Amino acid sequence: MPEYKALVRRYKEQPREEVFAHFAWNDKAGEKWETPYERLANLAKDEPGNWNFTTPSFRRDGQDFPILKNYLNYTFLRAQEQQKVVFAGDDKACFNTGLQTREEKDIFAIFFRNRKAIEYDAPDWMLFGFADSYSKNLAPFPNPPNIPTYVEDASDLVFDMSYEIEVNIAHIFDHHEERLPSCLQGNRTLAMVALEGATKVLRQKVLRNYKVAIPHWYEGHIQLLLPLCITNERQADLALVADKDKKRRMYRITTVLTMDMAYIDARLICRPDREWLNP
Repeated sequence: MPEYKALVRRYKEQPREEVFAHFAWNDKAGEKWETPYERLANLAKDEPGNWNFTTPSFRRDGQDFPILKNYLNYTFLRAQEQQKVVFAGDDKACFNTGLQTREEKDIFAIFFRNRKAIEYDAPDWMLFGFADSYSKNLAPFPNPPNIPTYVEDASDLVFDMSYEIEVNIAHIFDHHEERLPSCLQGNRTLAMVALEGATKVLRQKVLRNYKVAIPHWYEGHIQLLLPLCITNERQADLALVADKDKKRRMYRITTVLTMDMAYIDARLICRPDREWLNP
């Protein structure tokens, strides 16, 4: 199988060769481009916010399932990397979405080959639909694929209190100023002081509640997300990204994520605890 860069087109001009599949919908029947995602959401266990952000500022017009769309895309890429996209002949394909029905049956995405892909400048495959493990639509796949996995060392999922924390505050401001609260943007001195003060209490927060550190997946390895409370001590403004340096026994922090960005990345591994990561 070619190595695809996306499950579906991420932008209009993305070359067809980079994209695995087209998700079709019937506009004459009142469907829209998100209808396939809506079907998957209805089949799967309930998700907080029904796969959308609860904070109004993170919502986008015309997008009801942005978290699910990102989740499915990166789950496919991981399945591809682990060779867990399976085929039946040369015209059917399938991967495990990692999601389950309310009856705890695995949900699979099933595709058929698009024989007119080149003619219509379309991806090689088309979505047939989503099916649970009891569905007759899985009959062509006698050995359905396992779910993609991310964890190789369970210790990476928990913050190691014996490690130091090194935060590159200057780098965060210089490269991600636009992610900071608006009251800090444009004022480097104030931002540096605020960031330094907020990071000093991180260790105590993790010490009192290990669930504060939330694992997420980025570029082939696990990092930990930590809450950065700047404008309100009880509500995180941003998520610090802690990269584990085992040789130096420290967590290196050089970037921050907005809450929506952090949740999308964290959702790949598991449904995050929403004690602070609640976009």
